[in-house]
Amino acid sequence: MKRRLAILGISGIAERHAASLRALPDATLVAAWGRDPARCAAFVQRHAIPRCAASAQEILTDPAVDGVLILTEPARHLELAHAALECGKPMLIEKPLGLDPTACRDFAARARGSDLPIGVVAPYRFDPRLETLRRQIAQLDSASPRLVQLTLNWPRNAAYYQHGSGWRRHDGGVMINQGIHWLDTLNWFFGLPQRIEAHSLASRAFLACADTTAALLIYPANVLVLIAANTFQHQERQERLVIQHAQGTLEYTHPLPDGCEPMQRQLTDFLAAIRDHRPPRVTPEHGLHALEVAWACGRLLEMD
Repeated sequence: MKRRLAILGISGIAERHAASLRALPDATLVAAWGRDPARCAAFVQRHAIPRCAASAQEILTDPAVDGVLILTEPARHLELAHAALECGKPMLIEKPLGLDPTACRDFAARARGSDLPIGVVAPYRFDPRLETLRRQIAQLDSASPRLVQLTLNWPRNAAYYQHGSGWRRHDGGVMINQGIHWLDTLNWFFGLPQRIEAHSLASRAFLACADTTAALLIYPANVLVLIAANTFQHQERQERLVIQHAQGTLEYTHPLPDGCEPMQRQLTDFLAAIRDHRPPRVTPEHGLHALEVAWACGRLLEMD
């Protein structure tokens, strides 16, 4: 039986989600909604979606919709998530869960008290290479120190930050918007950090958020993580994780190999969660923990 899904928010990432869902045999997109009716009409035509809804509430109260993907700008995620919760609608929320950790804690608490399948987008947990790496880490001697180095370069220019409403210029810091994928992965690998020391800078005049972060995260069991992240370099995207341990080195580098589709795997998990009435593999609690670490890393350093 195909699960009938709808998209709330016609953001850039919605294009990728719609394409991923089309590739899944047990899902069908039945509706979409966006604040701009013309953009929404073009989106549903591009992706052969039957309906462009007049409001988010129209979708949330529709019994013919089995679940929703919340893909708006991050500042509006929780507004729609609370509305979906009130309507009893399973949901998958794009990262970050929100921008305000306190508001995210309140939502995570409500989600815990619900039996609805509620997930947060974290496709790195569905990357087969990272799943293998996690198993290899679990086999290491926990008493032996591990030194982890994470280098992130996601080139982003002024046009990227100013696109749409311009929210990325104020709230799209490198750790909130790009690095949060890896902060969630590190939590998945090592647990929650016990201590964080970080400095972040806005290196370009048009930014009011950090595009550069250097951080030290100390995790339980002798794990030290050094992070260097930026969006200012004009070169190909780079993601490199190196784990040094007593017996040698473990390493991961981007890009993904051909045929590896972590987002499709996470969507498949969400569909199974709806079918089986269980929590998805990535819950609002996981999204909250990643956001809290991102906030701790991403505070701007005051310069004289």
